[in-house]
Amino acid sequence: MHIKSTQAINMALKHILSSDPKSICIGLGVNDPKRIFGTTENLVEQFGDKRIIEPPTSENSLTGICLGMALRGYSVCLIHQRFDFSLLSFDQIINSISKWKFMLGQDDIDLPILIRLIVGRGWGQGPTHSQSYHSFLSSIPGINVLYPYSPESFYASVFSSMSGSEPTILIEHRWLHNAETQSKLNPANIERIDGVRVVSQGHSITVFTYGYLVPEFINAAKLLSSHDVELEILTTISLSKIELSEIKKSLAKTGRLILAEPYTKECSICSTIALRMIEENVLSQDIDFSLMSLPFAHESTSFLQTSKRYITISSIIGNVNRMLGTSIPTPQSNYYHDIPGEWFKGPF
Repeated sequence: MHIKSTQAINMALKHILSSDPKSICIGLGVNDPKRIFGTTENLVEQFGDKRIIEPPTSENSLTGICLGMALRGYSVCLIHQRFDFSLLSFDQIINSISKWKFMLGQDDIDLPILIRLIVGRGWGQGPTHSQSYHSFLSSIPGINVLYPYSPESFYASVFSSMSGSEPTILIEHRWLHNAETQSKLNPANIERIDGVRVVSQGHSITVFTYGYLVPEFINAAKLLSSHDVELEILTTISLSKIELSEIKKSLAKTGRLILAEPYTKECSICSTIALRMIEENVLSQDIDFSLMSLPFAHESTSFLQTSKRYITISSIIGNVNRMLGTSIPTPQSNYYHDIPGEWFKGPF
């Protein structure tokens, strides 16, 4: 049985809602015909509109209500169909949710709040539906920031966050919605959401990336392996307090490092990792180092203006060729750069 990321999210929500009567799911569009890209499919039919709630449009007050419900013992999943909509609620996220335990000295209380923020890319998105300020949010103490890259990690992120004790931001990339797995997803077989892990072993270049770039690099690694180039790809689901030990261990083997940021490099996760490694004298002149990222510019709706914006298999192989002095040919793309595949039906 093939399970897509959207189905994995839906399954995790159903498991929590079934097992905990004081759990709810709330958000604009949660009960509309498209059901948040299918992730809330059949929830209102199964659990009713008192637990699967279609609220008025008031993001900031809604976020404060969710904090209040968590304080009253509820497990809450708040969904924004785009990251951009959450910007209106940053007052509550930063000044209330992240600081609540600290200000009141209540480290032992549970705040199981999960806020899903969906990031777009390409056709139909433009400058206001493609923003992803996960690096900024991960710099704030008191909240966890997760960026899944597979159906297994989506399931684990939703289930762990709603059954845990810490407020969590879930970065959900639209282009990962159709990723598939054949693994069984259930609470007894759940993936870890903390720590850096190796997802593809190799000896040529160490790669650290996360989110929607993980499958992009895995696909590039498969092509490169036929040319005797082996990428060692490391990633993490949790962007909060990233440990460097696994990256340093891999780098000691390869002597080359690519840090690949899914957004711009300014004030980013990968820039922070690079700085920490410089401070610890891990990055030196003997290390061939590259940081890949998106350009420091808002995203256009133009097909032509975004043709060279993204990190793709071609740009990955081009960077590998520069680092290794090779001339491995880049594949010709059979799909438009601004849609993830034929399954994508826009504009959203």
